[in-house]
Amino acid sequence: MTEEHHLAGPDTADLGGLEGILGGQSSVRVLRYPHETEPDEEGNTTEWHCDIVVVDDMPAPGFSTYATIGARELPTNVTTPEGRQIRSEFVTVGRTGHRAMADVLDACALAVATGSIHVAPGAVIPGAVGLVDTGRRCEHLVLTPPFLWPELQVVDETGGPDGTGPLLTRLQAVPITTAEMSAIGRDGADALFGLLDAANADVTDPDRPSVV
Repeated sequence: MTEEHHLAGPDTADLGGLEGILGGQSSVRVLRYPHETEPDEEGNTTEWHCDIVVVDDMPAPGFSTYATIGARELPTNVTTPEGRQIRSEFVTVGRTGHRAMADVLDACALAVATGSIHVAPGAVIPGAVGLVDTGRRCEHLVLTPPFLWPELQVVDETGGPDGTGPLLTRLQAVPITTAEMSAIGRDGADALFGLLDAANADVTDPDRPSVV
C-alpha cells in the first residue's frame, strides 16, 4: 500500500536536483512507500520509506516521470576510484495513467536496500516490473544514465549541504524483456541499447516487442 501526499510546491530541500523536471509543472505528487528492514541478530528491525515523485506531462504530454527521493540514503557499496562513496536515485517514465511505474521504482530502491544489485549503469534488476505489474512483456529493468530529460541533474558532486556526503548519481530504469536481459549477460548493455536505437523501440512501453 502507498500513502499519497500532495505537494503545495517544490521543496528544494527534498527535491533538490529535480528542478529541471519540476519547473512549470502543475501536477506534482509524492507517493510514500513504507518498508521495514529484515530482523538483525537481536530481532530488531528498522522502518524506512521510499518516496516517489510523480510529474505528469513530463517529458512530453501523455507521459509521466517518476523519480525517487531518499534512495540516496541507502548504501550501494560502490565507490569512486578515490574511495568516495557513490549513492544513487532512480528515474523512469511511463504513459500517464500507468501508475505501476511508481511501484517499479520502489522495487529499485528495495533492490538496493537488500544488496541484491551492483548499482551502476548496465546493472539488471530481474523481475522488477513483473513482480509488481504482472503480464507485461518487459518484466525486468536495466539501469542507464538518463537520456530523456535534458535538464535533469544527473551527477551531484557537492556532497550535500555540508559537502562531506557521497557523490550522487541518477540512473534511468528501462524495462526490458527476458530475451533482452539474456542479451545483456552475453553482449553487454551497450549492445542492447544499440539494438533498441536501431529498432526505434519505445522504451516507455513495457509491452513493446523484444528487439532480440
